[in-house]
Amino acid sequence: MVQHVQELIDKIKTEGVQAADQKAKEIEGAAETSARKIVAEAKAQAEHIVVEAKTQVLKIQDSTEMALKQSARDTLLALKKEIEGVLQKVISKQIKDSLSSQQLAEIIGEIVKGSVKANLVDNDIEVTLNAEDLKKLKEGFIAKLQKEIKQPVTFRSSDGISSGFTISFDEGKSCFDFSDASLVEYLSLYLNTQVAALLDG
Repeated sequence: MVQHVQELIDKIKTEGVQAADQKAKEIEGAAETSARKIVAEAKAQAEHIVVEAKTQVLKIQDSTEMALKQSARDTLLALKKEIEGVLQKVISKQIKDSLSSQQLAEIIGEIVKGSVKANLVDNDIEVTLNAEDLKKLKEGFIAKLQKEIKQPVTFRSSDGISSGFTISFDEGKSCFDFSDASLVEYLSLYLNTQVAALLDG
């Protein structure tokens, strides 16, 4: 009887230990599976964060580069505008200084005489300048010019011309503009193109 009880106790112990071992293995397997899943999810999350961070860095770089390029363009445009303004003032002063009454007389004389000599004039010639220059030219130049050529030349004054002159060979229907405003505009356009090319380079 005692032996039977002992065998029963031993059997219960053996089965209990085996059951405990089995349960422990199941728990360990579940824990490993869970741990692997957690590690995989953490790794995926980390990779996602890295990808997002790289994307954000690239966006910031692109945005910064665009801002720098825009700033450089704005600076160049401002510099170009400033240079153009200075050039226009210099050109305007130089032209006004150069277009003295004596210079005007020489230029107008050469144009009129050259046109008449080349038979390019069919109608009366009209020259328009400001009142002050016209007054100075009337003091001798106009009469002298009329004696040198047989073509009629009409001189007029205009408040719209501060210096320089316009000349027409078709009785005022069209004219060549040598006024200071026109010359400044022409030279400024040429020089501004050169400035733009230098700045772009």
